[in-house]
Amino acid sequence: MDNFIGFIGENFSNCVWLAVILVAMCPTLESKISIPLAMNTAIWSDNALQPLTAFLLSFFGSIIPCYLIILIIRKLKQKTTGFVINKFLQKYKFKGQAIQKQTSEFKKYVALTALVAVPLPLTGVWTGSLIAGLSNLNIHYAFISITIGALISSLAITLLCTVFQNSVSYIFIISLIILIVFMLGDLLFSMFKIKRHN
Repeated sequence: MDNFIGFIGENFSNCVWLAVILVAMCPTLESKISIPLAMNTAIWSDNALQPLTAFLLSFFGSIIPCYLIILIIRKLKQKTTGFVINKFLQKYKFKGQAIQKQTSEFKKYVALTALVAVPLPLTGVWTGSLIAGLSNLNIHYAFISITIGALISSLAITLLCTVFQNSVSYIFIISLIILIVFMLGDLLFSMFKIKRHN
């Protein structure tokens, strides 16, 4: 943890905005990590960003890869025999089917927005974009839904960091720990499922 914080502090101290955008673009990290990172005075001292700047940079950074992810997944779906989709994107396919089961088109987009809006690991722009790519949703409406979800999520995290401004470092560390625990749990669950299936 100290190495990660030290690396960021040393290499991005003069361009905090770039670090925030790059972290916001990363899968699973997104605004959940980039906003507490941007406002963290323990890392940036006087260069820490104000809440509005942190919110805007994180929000725009998180939606940058969205359209591209949807297009790549759609191309993979068309050009491959299904191996990539079935083996590597199975859990997203399952979530996508849950969204597709909604009775009306409007409810499908609302469900996609809600999935992206929840600021937890394994939700967010990347997950929403993968699901939109795997489903038959209209790409433009899906992008709008994901953008609204990212806006809600970024607002919620910014409000949390603003209300508990003295504890932003703790929020950052707790967010990273939760993220690691979720990812390890997901990995173990996937390994257990594969072992049980064999």
